[in-house]
Amino acid sequence: MPVVLIDANIEGQGAHIWMRMQTSEWRDITAGLDVTLRTFREVGLDAASADNVVWQFCQAQGYYLLTSNRNEDSADSLEATIRREGMPTSLAVFTLPLADRVYNDPDFLDRVVEKLFDYVFYADNIRGAGRLYLP
Repeated sequence: MPVVLIDANIEGQGAHIWMRMQTSEWRDITAGLDVTLRTFREVGLDAASADNVVWQFCQAQGYYLLTSNRNEDSADSLEATIRREGMPTSLAVFTLPLADRVYNDPDFLDRVVEKLFDYVFYADNIRGAGRLYLP
């Protein structure tokens, strides 16, 4: 079962995406792919965890990370961690650069959901890709 871990700073947006995935238009695909979205709290991860800890946790658990703002500001930032520790078998990080747009642009939200499903469906093809953007 593919699990997408919603970064602590976009829990609301992640919940909004998850609600859209549960609508009649997307429900069958969500069920068919057996994909689920989880929060840090649900998986026992501290919301204040450093980027490298989050990435390592996701890799160890087999979770994709859905984030919006993890950057390369320090040696243990998400981008630096991906570059330093990423392997051809590493799970990708899904980045939502315009996170608040999911609230007020239904077409954008549907494109995000569709792209997320596309990534999950072709999971073997995106291993080692590092960061992938939604939509």
